[in-house]
Formats: sequence, C-alpha cells, structure tokens
Amino acid sequence: MSAHGVEVGLLVLRLVTGLLWVGHGTQKLFGWFGAKQRGTLEGEFSHFGYHPPLLFGYAAGCTELTGGLLLASGFATPVGAGLLTLVGMQAIIAVKGPNGPWIQDDGYEYLAVLVAIGIAFAFIGGGQLSLDSALGTGFAGVGAGIVVAAAAALSPLLPRRIGSAPATAPGSAEH
Repeated sequence: MSAHGVEVGLLVLRLVTGLLWVGHGTQKLFGWFGAKQRGTLEGEFSHFGYHPPLLFGYAAGCTELTGGLLLASGFATPVGAGLLTLVGMQAIIAVKGPNGPWIQDDGYEYLAVLVAIGIAFAFIGGGQLSLDSALGTGFAGVGAGIVVAAAAALSPLLPRRIGSAPATAPGSAEH
C-alpha cells in the first residue's frame, strides 16, 4: 500500500462523509433535498422530545453544515469531526436508538458508522490532501481523538429541553 493511496483514500472518505453531512444540514436549514417530505423541522424535533424544537433543529442543521464543510475541506478536521460525532450521537440516542442497530428496522447502524468515522478523523486528521496540511494547522492526534470520543460518550447527557414546554390545550394530546 502506497502512502499516496492512503492519502487519496482519506480524501475520498472525507469528501463523501463531509458532503453527505452538508446535505443533511441543508435539509434542515433550507428545506433542500426532499426535506419537505419529512414534515416540518419543528414537528420533527418536537416529536423526538426537543424543546424548543426550532432552536434544536436549527442548531443541528448548523452543526451538520459546519462540521460537514470542515471535514470535507480538511480544515480544523478534529473540530468538524467532533461536531459531526456529537450530532450523530444525538440522532442515535433520540431518534434511532429505540429501533435497535439494524437499518432495515430504521436502526442506528449507519449513524454508528458516521460516528466512528468522525472519531477516526479526530485521531488521524485530514491527511496530506487537506487544508490543515496545506496551511500547517493540523492538530489531530491522540489527544483530539480522546476528546472527541469522550464527548461522544457523554453526549447522551446533553439536555433535549431548555425552558418549559408550552401548555397544551385542554383535551389535546401531548407530543
């Protein structure tokens, strides 16, 4: 295996993973790529127990867009990877976790792979074909990887509610 092959492989993995996250973020923020078929952002995040749902929805979209751009470009790679790892873990815990691991049951296996990719990029960095390498700003390594892995492990402790939920009208069902 050549060093050049490894660098091209890292570039492909960064670009595909990062740009898919960018697409996911733009679904939330701008309604692109079939997002309207899923319903409203507010309804989706409310359904999964986030309050206020628009705040959390836009935060998730911004995190996915920013983290995806950072990962795809290889700039501040551990930061982008960490952001994506956190939002991926939140999606596992709040959305896919109850369904089990397997994707045919709407489970979390795909998200688990994305979280693992994020942790790996925090450890190894974006490679030689990245902005971090070109600018000499790379800071990936064992320390960054441990921080991202620890943040992922602790992310289920993050709150899904800020403030109090709005009161429901008498006779209506709560979300």
